[in-house]
Amino acid sequence: MRNLFIAAALAVLLAGCASEPKTNDFGVIENQTTTVKAAGPEETWANFAGAVDKNRADVVADLLKAGVSPNTLVADGDPALVRAMRWGNQPVIEVLLAAPGIDVNLESRLGENALMMAALKGDQETAERLVAMGAKVNKSGWTPLHYAATEGHVEIMQWLLDLGADVNVQTRAGVTPLYMAARKPSRQAVMLLLKHGAYRDLCTERGESPATAATRAGDKELGDYLAVEKCVKPKAKVYSEALPSAADGKARMLIHLEPAKQPAKK
Repeated sequence: MRNLFIAAALAVLLAGCASEPKTNDFGVIENQTTTVKAAGPEETWANFAGAVDKNRADVVADLLKAGVSPNTLVADGDPALVRAMRWGNQPVIEVLLAAPGIDVNLESRLGENALMMAALKGDQETAERLVAMGAKVNKSGWTPLHYAATEGHVEIMQWLLDLGADVNVQTRAGVTPLYMAARKPSRQAVMLLLKHGAYRDLCTERGESPATAATRAGDKELGDYLAVEKCVKPKAKVYSEALPSAADGKARMLIHLEPAKQPAKK
């Protein structure tokens, strides 16, 4: 009874390490010559998902060796790699990136992939590794450039643009990278996108422009600078095709915009 209780507790809590070749953390009975799976598919999935969330790279590695796919969808419909990237669990990320058969372009149920997570966090080192492994810079819907712009990560934005990222890509709701940069608001990110040909008048399906986003975020000067007379809304059905040019086919002439002034300390 005592051994059964310990094995059950370890499987639930994913705590401790297997010492003697008995029952390990994820319900697998091992000896020097054979490995016998004691857990069923549902329990194995739960142990794998839990190990990814808890940054237990040792458990993840053992389960991969036991036959679990590195592309398994875990909590919230995330692929294991996307989940590890979301939580910043670097040891698990390293194990998954080294796993044979890993699909770096696999998306979550929300359309997020590993490169998008790296862009959101400004993790260019991991982003470069992902691209070297075949990660795509462009895709339909939300893209890595959207995610980098969301946090104003200008270095990784520049890198993505150099790789051919579509500066005017729109999500199904019409959101562009420029809208997200203005929403931050990040003046550096906004100016970078404009220099690469971002259109100010590509608006969301609600008719909100990047100027709207900047003003709402509290940067009225930036909002005034981005203001347009008329919006171009996204296409209604086909989103994988190239978007039409904006209203006049040109971006406005760029002007120098000083960083927002910080309020004086009292």
